[in-house]
Amino acid sequence: MSLFSSVNRRIRVSVFFTISLILSLVTLAQVNLTYRLLNGYFLSNDAPINKGKPTLFVFEQAETFDQVVKPAATNKRPDVINFAKEMVIGVALSPTNKPPKLSVSKVFVQDSILTVRYIRIADTTLTHNPQSFTSQPMLLFAIPKQTILKTKLVENGKVVQLVKKHENE
Repeated sequence: MSLFSSVNRRIRVSVFFTISLILSLVTLAQVNLTYRLLNGYFLSNDAPINKGKPTLFVFEQAETFDQVVKPAATNKRPDVINFAKEMVIGVALSPTNKPPKLSVSKVFVQDSILTVRYIRIADTTLTHNPQSFTSQPMLLFAIPKQTILKTKLVENGKVVQLVKKHENE
C-alpha cells in the first residue's frame, strides 16, 4: 500500500507543477501596460501623416517627439513626459471637419511586440451648420519604457498598421 500511495503522490505533485508552469508561461506571455493620456499637444504641420489611414508614432526620445509634436497654445501647460522612464505613443488621423472620437482600449506587450488597441467612433451628431474648420484627430499617451521590436496598431479590432523598430532609434 505504501508504494502505491507514494507513486500516486508523486504523480499528483508532478501534475500540479506542470499545470503551474503552463499557467505561469501563459500569464507571462502578455503584459498589459498602464497608460496615461497626454493633454496640451498638437501635431506639427511637418508631421508625416498617412493619407486616408491612421498614422502610428512611437517616441522613445524627447528629440524625436519635439520634431513631430508641439505644445498647444493654451493657458494650460502640457502634461510633462519623463522619457527616462516613459515612451510616448501617438495615433493620428487625416485632418477632417467632423473628427471621430478616439479612445484607448488596451495596450500590451507580447513577444517584444507592442499592441495598441483603440476605438474609433464616427461623430454621428446631426448639425445644421457643419464646422468650417478642420482638426487633426489624435490620441497621445505615455506608457512605461519597453523594449519592443514591432508595434501593432489595432483599430476597432482590425490591424491597420505594423511598424518595425528602426535600428537608429
